[in-house]
Amino acid sequence: MNNINLDKGIIHLMLPFRLCSDISSLGGKIENDIWTRTNDDIPRLDFLLEHVKKFFTKNAGKEFIDESACLILKLKTEALPVKMLNNKAYWISNKPFDKHQGSRNLQKFAAYIDPASFRIVIHPFTDVGILLFSIELVKDGKNGNAPNLEDFIKLNYLLRLFNRHDEAFLISQNERPEERKKAAFLISGISGIFPEKDQGNIETEGWRPRQLINYLFQDINKKHTVEFFDHNHFSPVCYVQPSDEIVNEEIIHITLFYLRKVYDFDYAPASKVLQHEEELLHPYRQIYYASSLEGAVVLNNCGTDDPEFVRAFYSNSFHKTLWLTILGFLQRSFFLQLMREVSDINPDNHQKIKEYLIRYTTISLKAIFSKVSVFHQHNDYYDLILHNLQINELQTELKDELHELNNLQRQFHEEEVEKHDEIEKQYDKKLNMILFALSVFGLTQVTYAVIGNNTMTFWQHALAIGIPAILGIVFWQVLSYRKK
Repeated sequence: MNNINLDKGIIHLMLPFRLCSDISSLGGKIENDIWTRTNDDIPRLDFLLEHVKKFFTKNAGKEFIDESACLILKLKTEALPVKMLNNKAYWISNKPFDKHQGSRNLQKFAAYIDPASFRIVIHPFTDVGILLFSIELVKDGKNGNAPNLEDFIKLNYLLRLFNRHDEAFLISQNERPEERKKAAFLISGISGIFPEKDQGNIETEGWRPRQLINYLFQDINKKHTVEFFDHNHFSPVCYVQPSDEIVNEEIIHITLFYLRKVYDFDYAPASKVLQHEEELLHPYRQIYYASSLEGAVVLNNCGTDDPEFVRAFYSNSFHKTLWLTILGFLQRSFFLQLMREVSDINPDNHQKIKEYLIRYTTISLKAIFSKVSVFHQHNDYYDLILHNLQINELQTELKDELHELNNLQRQFHEEEVEKHDEIEKQYDKKLNMILFALSVFGLTQVTYAVIGNNTMTFWQHALAIGIPAILGIVFWQVLSYRKK
């Protein structure tokens, strides 16, 4: 693979996270000195169906936010100096490849980090979001060699890891001490997500991804407390375009495997695994989509004889693929977050169960789609994402858990109704006995009064005694019928 040169090799790194407090509690205001809301991405979303597009864009330009739609934030231009990352950009890691000793074989690559690509896409209703930024493999100087496929695979492998002893350097140990000073100044005094005692001295050891994360999330973490679904792993979305068409089919499949799975060259996957159709998609003969829980990749294997629209696939379609991947990772995070919350519900807290039933229904209606575009290749890729991120399975599992909680709630309600009915029956029984006793006493009093009245005729005596007796019998029958 080291003899396959690249026209383009770019890696978008995604980091799903959750906020531990409600955004709406602060009126939906999440902007700060580092992040600001943006509408820059709206033109890129025109390929989506209108209701899917609104999921991302409904809050654009609005002061009062719709919680069921996303907020998109971009990095402020003054927040992260471009030269600090891209003036002689080198990546170095002590992570070895091919079983070599790490200290003797440091991986060193020229890469470009685009500050304009930094995004936070956050969903206020679930308080779940994704941090996104991109890194592109470039030539090492004007006269340097073009980057090759092997370097791209290694860089992709290195960039996945952070907050570990072997994570890559954003600013290397041995290059640009003046830029390391700028980096140290940016994060000075930050009580970030990762403790400062674990960061090391930037000016002597270099700047690491975890320190960048600390910087990017410092204000948001103060207000809401940020937690990650995975504490040491980015999910990469890769776009790779070789300079010449790769004829060897095995190289294509191995490339797709390494770029979407967390393996280095020590791992040799079986051919059946490489060609697993459920993980791959071919919208055109030359274009390969691949997806997994660990990441996604588009390989544009165009040749000189291919039409121009295929050769220009990066500028035309890759960003659409990227946004579909963002959508899929958001949806997966929604259900993981809700499952975590539901697992902590007290089954006796019936009001809380009702609230989560409403939350689940709202998410299913507003954030899960059967089709996303009028173009079949986008719908096919979305189906691939749903399958490989196991979103439908998570949704079903969550639905079943809520269904069981709802059954417990219904059973509790039925038991409460039975208890209430039994209490009401006992109350009616006592009331009937009291009324019957009072009627007997009343009839007895009337009888004594009639018998003691010597001026009444026989028929008057009969009516005076008979009418209360008949009314008593009727009253008793009515009570007996009501009891039944």
